[in-house]
Formats: sequence, structure tokens, C-alpha cells
Amino acid sequence: MKLLTLNPLLSESFKQKMLLNEWSISHQDAGQTHLVGWGYEITWQKGGSSVTLRYFDKQGIAEAFLEVTQEAVDEMQQLLSNLSATHD
Repeated sequence: MKLLTLNPLLSESFKQKMLLNEWSISHQDAGQTHLVGWGYEITWQKGGSSVTLRYFDKQGIAEAFLEVTQEAVDEMQQLLSNLSATHD
């Protein structure tokens, strides 16, 4: 597994792009974190690859990162690069 940082503002766009790129959701969970925040995680799978988005918002400070299997690293880095370019 490799960790990739995701700008929290791009989380919704990232989720949409994953579906457009034929990644299937295999797990979703959301709820309260650390008594003062909330978060969610979504896991997608395609072939033998897996990507998990973890998003946390603690008192208005958001963080997001991806856990990516080695097989999906290049595709995710390209996707993040494209999202960042369109967001700027």
C-alpha cells in the first residue's frame, strides 16, 4: 500500500472520477470521529487493485488521503494530477 495525499476540496470530484473510470465501490462507512469531527472512508476495486479514500473533518479542518495498492499507483497519481490541474 502507498499513501497519497488528496486535497480535501477535491474529494467529491475524486469520487465522481472513480466511478467514471469504472472503479466499483466495495465498502463505504461514515460517522463521528474523535468526538469533535466526522469522516468517511470509501474503498473501490478494479481488477486486483484497491483504492481507499479516507476523509476527516475535525472542527472545520479537513484532511484526505488515499491508500492505494501498488498496481493502481500510476493511475491514481495521474488522476490526482488531472484533478489538481482543473481545480487551480
